This record gives sequence, structure tokens and C-alpha cells, in this order.
Amino acid sequence: MNIPLRVLIVEDSEDDALLLVHQLKRGGYEPAFERVDTPEAMSAALAKGTWDIILSDYTMPRFSAPAALALFKESGLDLPFIIVSGAIGEEAAVEMMKAGAHDYVMKGNLARLIPAIKRELCDAEVRRKRKKAEEQLEHSFIDLAETVSRAMASRDPYTAGHERRVAELARLVGQKMGLGEDRLRGLYIGGLLHDIGKISTPESILSKPGELTEEEGNLIRAHTKRGYEILKDTNLPWPVADMALHHHERLDGSGYPHGISGDKISLENRILCVCDVVEAMSSHRPYRPARSKEEVLEEIKGGLGTKYDANIVHVMLQIIESGEFEFGWQGKKFE
Repeated sequence: MNIPLRVLIVEDSEDDALLLVHQLKRGGYEPAFERVDTPEAMSAALAKGTWDIILSDYTMPRFSAPAALALFKESGLDLPFIIVSGAIGEEAAVEMMKAGAHDYVMKGNLARLIPAIKRELCDAEVRRKRKKAEEQLEHSFIDLAETVSRAMASRDPYTAGHERRVAELARLVGQKMGLGEDRLRGLYIGGLLHDIGKISTPESILSKPGELTEEEGNLIRAHTKRGYEILKDTNLPWPVADMALHHHERLDGSGYPHGISGDKISLENRILCVCDVVEAMSSHRPYRPARSKEEVLEEIKGGLGTKYDANIVHVMLQIIESGEFEFGWQGKKFE
């Protein structure tokens, strides 16, 4: 029984397209195909169909393989793109491979087509399985980080929910700044884990209702270094250890633990810094009530461009003014 194969053929010659279909059938496939020969037709085909493979001529009156490859890459699909041409030089073929084509076959030697298709379909399946495994692993990372965050909340109930709210706010800021999905996931996980170092801080200090002594303040500030020590050897694809270490740094160098400034502070930490301040000020603490919206705005506007990254503050102001960030969170101890 022949193997079903959904083929998008980029070809101006109907006869050549039918020749390719015949070759596929001889190779053990049962192709369902569509032929396109313009950018508009290919864009429509990519949008409406799920394809297993793309076979593209190199030069056509109204189209070309480089243009077809560019459209294919814009679509975000991960499937074999093979050039089948009667007139492509070696230099052009190499350039196409560098640009993302998977193989090329000369029309005068179609005996190479089936082996090339089988190899590339196998490689595509391997890529899909690897991507699925990576996605499952990332979900496991997120689940683990959320579990750790809940464990921290049970130990420090007065700030329960702080890590998650910082994580969600940081992800929202990152989205509005146009960061990619992978970096947004890293921001979210970094937000969940940014205060993990407080696990070594005595509970009596975390929940102390009065003003902290200098020694107690130093123990609180030590959570950044402790968080780094906990996370530095974890095999995560995001700089979560650095986020734990430097989320209290300030643009002007007035933060801790290292007093670094400017571009030495990563974008992730500059985002977490603002989100941490906004969330902490707007939440109830044992030693003070939640600050008002006006007080939070005064703080971040007052530090715009000095303590806090100006671009991030502008995004945060938009979020606050639009109501996307909820004020009035009490953060009180769970019964």
C-alpha cells in the first residue's frame, strides 16, 4: 500500500509537476498535491493546507525558489523544502542550502528524488519529536518552578503569591516589549524563582512586623546570593540564577548585591526589578500596609531613567493605567 504524502509543488510547468507526481508514485507514495507558481498562490496554499513536503522549481516566469523559500520560512512550518530544477548552478544550490533549503535534485536525475524525500522526511520527524520533547521538558520546568513558588509561599505566608504575581507581570511586560516566546518563558520562570534564596532566611525575620535591624536587613539582602548558589548548577535554558542574584540591582548602581549599573544589568533583571517594586509596594506586608496606586506611580516615575529602565517604566505605566495590573492585593496571611 502506497504511503500518503501531501505535496506542495512550486512549479510553472504542469507537465513537470505531473512528472514529479509520477515519480512519487513509482517511489511508493500516494501524493495529494497542489501546484502553485506565484507568491500569492503559495501564500494561500501555506495558509490553508497542512503539507508534508515542498518541491520547488528554481526559476519561473513569475516566481523563484529563493522567493518561495522566504515565504516558507515566514510561515514557520518545519518540513522539507527540496529544490527540483533543470537549471541550477552549484553555487546557487549551495546558497539555497545555506538559506534553509534541505536538498536539491536535478530534473535530469530524478532517481535521486525519492531517496532525498525519504531522508528529509525522516529528519523532519526527528526534529518534531525533539521539539515535542523539549516542550514537555519546558512544561516540567514550569511545573517545578511553580511547585517551588508554592512551597516558598507556605513558608512565608505574608508574601504568598508575590513570586507568581511578579512572574506574571514580568511576562506581560516582556510581551508588550515584543520578546520572543522562549525568552518570555524564561522571564516567567525567573520571576517564580527570583526570591528562592529567602528559603534560608529565618521565618522570624520574614514575618517581623516591626522595622528590621541592620543585621536583619543584611540577612534579607543575602537572599540574592543564596538564590544564586541554589540555582547556579541547575540545567535550565534560561539565566534564572542571574535573575535571582541581580533582580535588586538598580540602573544607577544603587542596588545590591554588587552595585552593577546600566547595560551590565540584563534586560530580564531590569524587567524583574520594576515588576518586583510594583508588586511589593502594592501588597500588604507585616511591617506596613499596601501602598496606594499613586505612591507606586510616584516611585517608578521618580526613578525613570535613573534607578529604573525608562522603556520598562513606560510599559509598566501603560499596564497600570489600563488596569491590567490589579491594585488592592492584600497579601495577608492565609488561614
